[in-house]
Amino acid sequence: MDVIPFPEWRVWFYVDEDGHNVIRRWLDEQQASDADRGALQALIDMFEYGGPSAMQYCITDLENGFYALKSKHSGGIELSPVFYLGPFGPTEITFLAGALIERKKLKPRYAVGIAEENLEALQREPNRRRRERVT
Repeated sequence: MDVIPFPEWRVWFYVDEDGHNVIRRWLDEQQASDADRGALQALIDMFEYGGPSAMQYCITDLENGFYALKSKHSGGIELSPVFYLGPFGPTEITFLAGALIERKKLKPRYAVGIAEENLEALQREPNRRRRERVT
């Protein structure tokens, strides 16, 4: 009998006060192509089945529990949205803010500050996140 694999990790996206996924909105603002979105979604899918230990090659530690997931494909944008491990369970991550890495620097440089504010809002209102695809 075949075994159906289930994700080990849950990936969530913070939604703003208007109910919009902040990462999808940010991707729209960046005019991310379908290929850019597909590359990011592929990493998110891999993360769900392998967790952070399987993704060390594309995760940057931003300190204080915040990380960037670096996604790039040939000719594409180096999307690096900011996420947090948790905050409501040990096997979940929540994407909180969009960011790029340009010349090895996070852009905007205050992306972690945005993520911190969004995390505080999420902790006050735990229903301000959802699971969905970025493609």
